[in-house]
Amino acid sequence: MRTQTIVTVLFLALIVTGSPLNAQSKKKDQTHTTKHEELGERIGTMVEEVIAKIGKGLSLTREEEDLFSVDSLKRRSRRGIKIDSDEKSVTYEGTVRINEDEIIRSNVIVKGGDLTIYGRVEGDVLVVGGDLYVKDGARVTGNAKVINGEIFEEDGSTIDGYIDRSSTKASSYREDEDRFRRSSFRLNAPWVSETTNLDNFIFRYNRVEGIFLGAGSEKRYYWDGWRDYSVYGSIGWGFKSHRWRGNLGLSRQFLVDDGHLLELGVEGHSLTDTKDHWIISQGENTAAAFLIHEDYRDYFGREGYGINAGYAMQEEDMTIQVKAEFLTDRYSSLDNRTEWSMFGGDKVFRPNPLINDGKMTSILASTGLSTMEKTLRGPEGWSLYGTGEFAKRRFGGEFSFNQYVLDVRRYQPLGQYDNFNIRLRAGTSEGVVPTQKIFEIGGLSTLHAFPFKSEIGNRMILVNAEYIINGDFLGELDFWPSWLMSGFNFILLSDAGFIREVSPLASWTDGFEDIRWTDFKHNVGIGLSNRSGSMKIAFVWRTDRADNAKFIFRIARPF
Repeated sequence: MRTQTIVTVLFLALIVTGSPLNAQSKKKDQTHTTKHEELGERIGTMVEEVIAKIGKGLSLTREEEDLFSVDSLKRRSRRGIKIDSDEKSVTYEGTVRINEDEIIRSNVIVKGGDLTIYGRVEGDVLVVGGDLYVKDGARVTGNAKVINGEIFEEDGSTIDGYIDRSSTKASSYREDEDRFRRSSFRLNAPWVSETTNLDNFIFRYNRVEGIFLGAGSEKRYYWDGWRDYSVYGSIGWGFKSHRWRGNLGLSRQFLVDDGHLLELGVEGHSLTDTKDHWIISQGENTAAAFLIHEDYRDYFGREGYGINAGYAMQEEDMTIQVKAEFLTDRYSSLDNRTEWSMFGGDKVFRPNPLINDGKMTSILASTGLSTMEKTLRGPEGWSLYGTGEFAKRRFGGEFSFNQYVLDVRRYQPLGQYDNFNIRLRAGTSEGVVPTQKIFEIGGLSTLHAFPFKSEIGNRMILVNAEYIINGDFLGELDFWPSWLMSGFNFILLSDAGFIREVSPLASWTDGFEDIRWTDFKHNVGIGLSNRSGSMKIAFVWRTDRADNAKFIFRIARPF
């Protein structure tokens, strides 16, 4: 198969998954279609605005309720509405949408984001640090309360109870402001670095540090221009490595428009780093190492500094980031320091692999675009992220190579009960790439049925796909236990991966010619997850030979 054919097929597959696959003429489908049609025009307009630094933004028009109508005044005059978080409430962080075909039979609490209701909530609604949008045809049978936000009701929407708008400036709500302020300052995108998205208390466990305890402060993006400087950092101690690790960064932010920032920054760091952030999160890996004696990350020491400049935009339905960094780091190999785990029997940790030690000086350029939003059924939308790293000896380092990585994801709802999610990840390089930058796939989050990191090279194509259907798809049957099955999803999954090693002298575009389907490793599987897909069990099989199924248990989404 020729390279052009494969690229064309992959491109068409992504386009098909992005098309409106549900033929029902629902309002949410019309809204999504309009957003996709306007995407190119909006990006072009935003580029012109940034260059000109004019103050006119790309804001969405919203129909606000008549705040001075008789009904509104009566409802606003009633205060003291109390909505408690108990076993009859569901709680979410960040922007959430309740679709037109969804009925939530409990109280709904949203922290640090907007709540948009197209369907029905049979209970009370509380939004802290965001706005509440009740769309035409939507209904809330209980009370609606918003702290540090607004309530927007379209014609045809219904809130049966009372409406309460409150401000955290009042002393009684000051605790809520401190508790939920973090989310509103974040860059909501899947590519955000762990070195900037920090928790106040840091706990991790791995085979090269043992227990690591520290404190951190995340990087904040002041989308409204509230502050000009953002300071972030962390400090902590590894109890088996006997080393302090941490970072400290400063960013000067320039407000172009509401939700649009230009920034200049500098950061110094001494890190136990990894290239495996995209395979497994730090939290899930800590749980695996601590509980079942499995550490799925490989580590190296990285000490140095970076200078960066970039642009970031965050609106209700889209996030964009463009960034360029100059990095100078000294890389060093790390050894295993512990074998303890709470469970796992006689298992031992994998040896942490050696890397190419030395000084690396490089320019790292990255671009990302995300239209992802959280729903009760998991994420929906697009995520596109690409990086290009250029390391040169003439910059003062010991390595010389170029590397390019592209990650494209689509989370596509197909109907009331099913979703199709797909990720394409591709990478290529030229020059002599150090070990800590080589491509590796196999096992967790890549080719699930194959040995962990069994495929190695400097050319990579990886496709992961999953078809998800909610357990209530047979809810029309009188005997079907909808009350139970609506909380579970059935999953069909498939992975295909290609790795090739070519000469360091080859161009970054070489090495993808004459690819045949037999060059791909492939596996299929079936599984069961919770409603959002954040917890999953599955069995997967290789398709190239008869082999026993492999069992997968995850407490986070694979992509």
